[in-house]
This record gives sequence, structure tokens and C-alpha cells, in this order.
Amino acid sequence: MSDTRDPCSPGPFADSGGKAAAAPFAELGGLLPAPPGRLLVLSTAISPFAEHLREQGFTLETPGAQEPGAAAEPCDAAVLADEPDRDLAGAGLEAAIATAHRRLVPAGRLLLWTLPDPARRRGVVRALSEGGFVIKQVREDTSGPAASLFVAQRDAYRVRACQPGDEAQILAMFERSFRVRRSPERWHWEYRDDPFGALCISGAFDATGRLVAHYAGYPVPFHRQTPGGPQRLIALQIGDTMTDPAVRHLGRGPTSLLGRTVRHFYASFCEGRVAFNLGVNTGNIQRFSLRFVGARRLEPLPFERLPVDPGRRRGRGHWLDRLRGERVARVTHFDERWDDLFRRAAPAYGLLVAREARYLEWRYARCPDVEYRVYAAFRRGRLLGWGVFRQRGETLHWGDALFDPAAPGAERRLLEHVLADEPQRGVRAVEAWWTPRPAWWHARTVALGFRPAPEPQDLGFMFVPFELDLETEFASRLYYTMGDSDLF
Repeated sequence: MSDTRDPCSPGPFADSGGKAAAAPFAELGGLLPAPPGRLLVLSTAISPFAEHLREQGFTLETPGAQEPGAAAEPCDAAVLADEPDRDLAGAGLEAAIATAHRRLVPAGRLLLWTLPDPARRRGVVRALSEGGFVIKQVREDTSGPAASLFVAQRDAYRVRACQPGDEAQILAMFERSFRVRRSPERWHWEYRDDPFGALCISGAFDATGRLVAHYAGYPVPFHRQTPGGPQRLIALQIGDTMTDPAVRHLGRGPTSLLGRTVRHFYASFCEGRVAFNLGVNTGNIQRFSLRFVGARRLEPLPFERLPVDPGRRRGRGHWLDRLRGERVARVTHFDERWDDLFRRAAPAYGLLVAREARYLEWRYARCPDVEYRVYAAFRRGRLLGWGVFRQRGETLHWGDALFDPAAPGAERRLLEHVLADEPQRGVRAVEAWWTPRPAWWHARTVALGFRPAPEPQDLGFMFVPFELDLETEFASRLYYTMGDSDLF
């Protein structure tokens, strides 16, 4: 049904005294171009100010007001209210923003009011970003009926969620940015086939459809041990962050194309949906994230190194191990035994990715283009712990691990077996990220001989809280490894 009301008549945002709740700011002079100018009125929000604006010298226009066949003159600014009873929160809002983009002069300004409801604000952010507007500022007003005012500027770039076929441009940008070729199969595994959520990707595109900025993540399940019992959370592991060098000069911070892409990503995949984001970043992106997109830095990565002494290659199947019913085996898939181990061990770790069979099967068994070597320690058929390894030259990266706290020594037997196994015979050092949490596990890695070492890339652990702010808990209880990043 079409809305036939006069867009300059009082609307639902106006109270009984004639004040406009949707436009609660009495002083709009600093937000509108200097008169005379043409203002495009897209909703009733402007009605209480219409006569005042006309007196100042503005010409007010409404969509479709021109004569049939006449060309519409460009407007200098537009005003719009996301009014609940006009259903502008969905396709109506997108259509109104499209009209504003079509009618405004280059760099023309759009003033958009909405109720300060988190879901509606997220919808406005998405609609403005996808409609070709850069959000310059957001103002809040609490002096009367609450409203949020978005001040946006018409732009040639649009930010949207990933669509089928975008992967060709994404992979090409990845190769240009990191000088590494990634296969389509690897991209599909990481972003499309994640069993906990798919295609959490925002991209900025120019007027020709060329990808110029990219921000992505993949959902992972988290276990949080609380006094009331275990809690299951979903977090987003941040993956590829990229900007075309040709557009890095456009905007600054939140108005840069990367900043705009992150804002769309937060509104589309994070706010109201996940507990937090996490990731590891180098210095440049760390500084950007800390200053402009609400990130926090927990700590430098806990990089540790173990020189390999040939004497520790004890060999496999030692008779004492056999006597105790202990063995270490290389495995290629994960089953209910891994679920059982996680149930036993998770309370002693506290806060960590839920390393259960479903997650591990996706993360390590199904990952293409990478050779992960997974070893598991057993005692009389019961799983005591496991480790995931990846070899680069003479260095072995111990990328992930989970052990039963009630089975001390299992980690030593597993490592000795791994170093004695044929594929690792040439290894001269083992490297890992071992957090000091939990203390009992850190004590075991120290007993193995691991010691802190300078992290080669100056990486830091970063996070952004959304539904939960767990910074204090991260500092005291968070366990993570190389496998909790896309670098391993």
C-alpha cells in the first residue's frame, strides 16, 4: 500500500505540542548547506521546520513533485526519518536512501533520524553503507523524545555483505595484499563451510564494482566455565583485513574505506549476534583498530621456543609405556572421544574455544592446502590429550593442544613420540603460543623446556567486546594457541 500523506505534514515523530521528536535538534544550520539551496524531503520529519527553512531561502522538494517528463534538478541535501508506522526499517528505507543518492549532488548530505533502538540503528548503518553513503557522524539527543541523527554524505563507494561470485575478486586482492596465493577451496573452507556460520564478510566496492576494501571473520564456539556451570558463546575470529593501496588516502579512520567496511561488518555480523571478536594483528592494523573501531589489546602473543635436543628422541613404544597401557598415535579424524576429553578438561581451562569433535574436524581434518599432523595420547584406550603440528623447514609449530589435567606426563610422551616420528626427524626447534593460563598447563610447558622468545612479527592479541565484555576474564582465564588464528 502506498503512503499518500503530505511529506510536509506533521508525522508520527511530532508530539502534541508541534515539536518534532524525529528532528529534535533546534539548530540544523551547521548540518545543512548554506541557503539558498534545494532540500529533498523524504519523510514527515521536516514538517515542523518547513516554514522556517523556506523563510531562510531553501527550496523544499519531494520525490515525484516535478512535472511529468521534466528532469529532476539535483538537490544539495536530503532529510529522512526512519518512521516506525511507515515501515522504513526495511525495503522502504533502502528505497528512500536510493532516491536520495540519485537526486543529491556529488558529496550531497543526507540527514537521517531514527529511534535509538539498537536493531533500527544497525539497519540504518547497513542501509546507508549499502546505499552509497559515508556516515560522517552520529548525534544523540535526550532533551526530548530520544532520537539518533545520522549525518551521511553521498559517495561513489558502497559497502555490502559478500555475495556469490565475490570470491574471485577477494582472492585476487588477497594475493596482491599478502603476496600469497590462496586456493578457492581454502577460501570456501574458511568462510563458506564453517559449521558455526558462513560468509561473515563485508566489502567496499567502487562505482564499477571493483573490490577496494575487505573485512572478514569466521564464527567459532567458545566455552566459558562459570559458577553456575558451563556457558556456550559464539565469537568471531577475524580473518583477512585488506585495503587497495589506491584508495587508502580516502577518508580518515572511521570514514576511510576500511573504517566504513568495519562499521558495516559490525552492524551486520557482530552487534546483537556474538559475544566478542578476537584476532591477532600486526602493528599497523593494531593502531588502526585501537583508535577507530573499538578494539582492545590484551597482550603481546605468548611466543615460546624449545630447542630440540637429539637426546630427547627416545623413540616410540617404550616398554614402560606399553606396560602402563600408554600409546601415542597419529590420527586424521576426530570422534566422540574428543568430546569426552573436552568435557573432562574444559573446567580446568576456564575460557577457550570449544575444542570438540565438530570444531576440530572442520578446523584441522577438512582444511585444504595445509598438512596438519595430529597426534593423540591414550591410556588403555582412553584419550588423555592431543596436539596439532605443522612443520616449516627445521621448525615444528605446535599449533594446538588440549590435555586432561589429571594425566600429568601425557604431554611429554606425546612430544617425544612426535619428535621421534619419521616426518619430524629433521626438526631443530619447536615453537608455540603458550599462554600463562591456566597455570597448571603453563607449568607443564615450562617443564618440557619451552621458554619465552621474541615474536618475529610483533603480533598482539586483540578483541572487541559486543554482547559481553570479558577483558578481566581474558587476562586471568583465556587459553589460546596458534590454532586460534588463521596464521597456523
